[in-house]
Amino acid sequence: MMGQVIGQELEWFAVRAKQQQVGGVRTATVGGQFEAYRSRTGAERQRRVVGTGQRVFVPEHILKRAGFEVFLPVKRELKLKNRFSNEKHWVAKPLLVDWMFVGWPVGESRWHELMSHDVVAGVMGTGGRPVQIPARRVMRLMQAWGGGKLSPNLHRYVKAGCDFVPGDKVRVVDGPFEGKEVRVVDVKGASVKALLKILGGDIEVEMCSTSMVAVPPPFVC
Repeated sequence: MMGQVIGQELEWFAVRAKQQQVGGVRTATVGGQFEAYRSRTGAERQRRVVGTGQRVFVPEHILKRAGFEVFLPVKRELKLKNRFSNEKHWVAKPLLVDWMFVGWPVGESRWHELMSHDVVAGVMGTGGRPVQIPARRVMRLMQAWGGGKLSPNLHRYVKAGCDFVPGDKVRVVDGPFEGKEVRVVDVKGASVKALLKILGGDIEVEMCSTSMVAVPPPFVC
């Protein structure tokens, strides 16, 4: 049994972006500060100040600007900055390559608008009909793979439905047991009692609910 879902109800669908928009994944820098300069020919130009602006995934950015709720599961990997240095930096990459989740309030129908965007290749479905992804599954994925990029509205949406109940499987993200997976056995306010496997046996530990996230169920595409 999973935590109760409360708050705004949204319908979620798995949307596939066109191949040319992802893969390596196509990204762009938006916003930031600009400065004026002159080219070698003397023409006046503008360029973005280094270090300003926000790096976005193009399909996600376009659909967000169109007013859709969009969740792109993101993983972070350490990569070499360049081939001439051993220095590494964190790089964000889509978890599901060219899939993202798009949602809108229950009762609305925005299919025509969604499919009119050039970045959309199709929607996961069966028998010619889109398959709705359970909201609880999407929230679990958000908690585990949000990557700090969730919109304020989605942060509120996840917070409304992230209460744990006995039986939930969670991953500890802070404290001495960071990285361990535990099973919830009791919840009292912000305090959670859970079973932790150590040396082949279970011991009961007590932690704050803010130090853990739900382990997402497998997503098959």
